[in-house]
Amino acid sequence: MNKLETVIEKDSSKRYIIGQVENLLDNDYLFGCEFEFYPKDNSKIEAIITQLCKCLKTDLLVNEVSIPSCEDSSKCMQLKPDISLADNGLEISIPISSYNSLLDYIKKINYLISQFGYTNDDTGLHIHISTCQKDGINFNFYKFALLCDKAELLDSWYSRNGYCLNVMEVINYNNKQEARRLKKKKGRVWNLELIGKNRIEIRTIGGKDYHLKTDKIIQEVEKFRDIFIETLDKDTTDFIELKRKHLEIVNSAPREKKIEFIKKFEQFL
Repeated sequence: MNKLETVIEKDSSKRYIIGQVENLLDNDYLFGCEFEFYPKDNSKIEAIITQLCKCLKTDLLVNEVSIPSCEDSSKCMQLKPDISLADNGLEISIPISSYNSLLDYIKKINYLISQFGYTNDDTGLHIHISTCQKDGINFNFYKFALLCDKAELLDSWYSRNGYCLNVMEVINYNNKQEARRLKKKKGRVWNLELIGKNRIEIRTIGGKDYHLKTDKIIQEVEKFRDIFIETLDKDTTDFIELKRKHLEIVNSAPREKKIEFIKKFEQFL
């Protein structure tokens, strides 16, 4: 690969100029992804950058100390430190993408991590799904969580060191020791989060060697995408019954669990 032109941005990010932007005008849904990992050898960062540039459709922003804050950051690939990991932990964020591009990035970046890095119990892969339309969307987070729980997606990967706790365990956990641990935890990080009225973040995937399980990741991403689309549709008879049964469980739960549930889901009931 010929040497790419680079510039230093105001936030000290180094931009590798690819000069392309994916055309997303015909997409109803948009996708993003973040890959947490550790480099095997910090001296190989330039090799990681070179490989990233080979699979890029957009510019690459590299920042050694913080998250890039350029005006078009969300439209670029990013290589940056991950504040949730130890000192040398890194994160690769893909640009806002179509579904097919997301799958392509997952395959290529997982392979890149296998070449130059490793993953452990602290690391994860986060998926973002949103509607292209921003106005008039009020995504039903409770419905999405219920449908994901029914599809057995929320506990397909084990929770990682207190991160990515199953959001449905707001009321579902029965183990008293686990309940006490969650109560003591000051900042819970759930495996599903509503980021905006039209956008969801999925943190279920991760753990040791997650990057070697590309087929499983892609299968689950497809299910999450389908459930996201289903959530936007009119409630089916099956879902109405699923919701009724779940709310019965909520109503019979101890007061502390009900309060926790209401904090998380009240606006969607």
